[in-house]
Amino acid sequence: MKTPTNKSIACAVHDYIEVACLYGYRLELWLLNGSQRSGVALTTRTQAGSEWLVLEDGSGNFELELNQIARIRALTDNQYFTELDVQPGHCNL
Repeated sequence: MKTPTNKSIACAVHDYIEVACLYGYRLELWLLNGSQRSGVALTTRTQAGSEWLVLEDGSGNFELELNQIARIRALTDNQYFTELDVQPGHCNL
């Protein structure tokens, strides 16, 4: 995992991530470094100005810094979103 960068993502993306955590969606994530991860969205957290998504993949929990995510696809059918391009932005949560 990369060192936290303190950059923020767009508020609209935060909203979809919160929905995914609320309903426990299974997500597939493409990271800026070219790697892919998938897991069930559990929660988000902040630490030292960085925001993290906590997921579970069957072998345990793992965390990804939100601003290191390039794209998210919902593997769980839902009415809110299918795929999101994660854009940088400013969001006061």
